[in-house]
Amino acid sequence: MRTKTSLPLSARRGAARISAVWLIVAFVLLAVAVTYAFIAQDEAAVAKRELASANQERDAAVDRLSQGNVGLSERSEVLGFTEDAATIPSDVAAAKAGFEDLKAAFPDTEPAKTFQDLIPLVKSAYSTQLQKIGQNANRIKELEGQVAAERQAKDAMESDKDEQIAALRSELSDLKDTSESEISRLTSASEDLRTEVNNYTDQVTALTDTTRDTERSLAESKKIAASIKRQATERIMMIAKRSEKPDGEISGVSLKYGLGFINLTSSDRLSEGTTFRIVSGRPGADPSVAKGFCTVTNVGPDLSEVTVFDMVDPLGQPIVPGDLLFNPLYEPKGLRNAVLAGSIDGIYNRPELEILMKEIGITIQDELSNTTDFLITGGPMFVDEEGEPLEAPLKVEQLPIYAEARDRGVLVVPMRDVTQYFRR
Repeated sequence: MRTKTSLPLSARRGAARISAVWLIVAFVLLAVAVTYAFIAQDEAAVAKRELASANQERDAAVDRLSQGNVGLSERSEVLGFTEDAATIPSDVAAAKAGFEDLKAAFPDTEPAKTFQDLIPLVKSAYSTQLQKIGQNANRIKELEGQVAAERQAKDAMESDKDEQIAALRSELSDLKDTSESEISRLTSASEDLRTEVNNYTDQVTALTDTTRDTERSLAESKKIAASIKRQATERIMMIAKRSEKPDGEISGVSLKYGLGFINLTSSDRLSEGTTFRIVSGRPGADPSVAKGFCTVTNVGPDLSEVTVFDMVDPLGQPIVPGDLLFNPLYEPKGLRNAVLAGSIDGIYNRPELEILMKEIGITIQDELSNTTDFLITGGPMFVDEEGEPLEAPLKVEQLPIYAEARDRGVLVVPMRDVTQYFRR
C-alpha cells in the first residue's frame, strides 16, 4: 500500500501553473474541436442532402432503366428474334432478315419499309390467299362431288347393264324353251287359217251376190230419184206458170183518193190485208214491171175494196181498170202446203202465220214431203231444237231442210215477201 507524500509549496505552485496551461490548451482544443464539430456537422448535413439527392436520382434512373427494360422486354417479346425468353433486346439483324424474308414470301409487299407498313399488306395478301384457297377448296369439293356422281352413275350403268344382260339371257333362254312349242302352235294356227280362208271364200261369194242385189236396188233407187226430180221439176214449172197467171184485176180506181176495187171476193178466200202487185193489163206488157201495189181493206161478195199505194208513175202510167194483180202465195181455189224454217217473228209470229196461211188455203206441214209447195224461211236461229242457246247464230241457209227443199224443187219464200203481200 502506497503512502501519500506531501510536496513542497513551490512545487505545488508550479504544478498549479502547468495545470492552468493545460486547462487553457484543453479549452482551446475543446473550442477548436467544437468549431470543427460544428463545421463537420454542417458538411455532413450537406453531404447527407447531396447523398439523398444522389440516391433519388439513382432511384429515378433505376426506375427509368427498369421501365425501359420492361418496354424493351415487351417489344422483344412481341418482335421476337431473341435466343431465349431472358435475352433482351431482340436481335436487330435477325429482325431485318425476318423482315426481308416476309417480304419475299409476299411479293406484293415490296413498297413496305417497316413492320408497321408491312403488316397491313401481309394481312391483305394473306386474306387474298385465303379467299383463293377457299375458292379452290370449293372447286375441289365440286369436282369431288362430280367425280362421286360420275362414279355413282357409272356404277348404276354397270348395274343396269348387268341386269339387262341377265334379263336378255333369261329371255333368250325362255325363247329357246318356247320356240318349239311356238312352232307347233303356228303350224296349228296355219291349218286354222286355211280353214278360215275357205270360209272367207264362201263369204266373198255371198257378198258378191249381195253386191249384185245392192246394185240392182241402187239402180231402182236412181230411177225413183229421177222420178222424184221429174215430179219436182214439173211442180216448179207449175208454180212458175201459176205465178205468171194473174190472180185478179182492177175493176175500178180513184187515184184522187187512192182507192180501188178488184174482182176478187170472199168466195175466193180473200182476206183483209192481202197485198197484190199491180201490173199493166195491156197485151204484151212485162208482168215483172209493177205499176204499184194495193192492199185489201174490205172483202165484199161481189167486189173487194183496196188501197192503192207506191205508184211508180201516177201521171205517165196511172193505174186503170183492167190492170192485173199478182201475189206469189195467193191461190183463190186450189190447196197448197208449206213448211216453216228458221226463226218466225216480227209482224207475224208462228201461230199467227199459220192462221194466215190457213185463210189463203196453205196448210203448214211439219216436214218436207212430195206434196210440199213452199218453204217459208224466217230469220237466223239463236237456240237449238231443245231451246238451248247456240254458240253462234245459225242461218236458215245452213239448215238441212233448206238444202233438202232446194233438192226437191220446193219454192223458197222469205218472210219479207209474206209480210209484203199479207199485211195486217
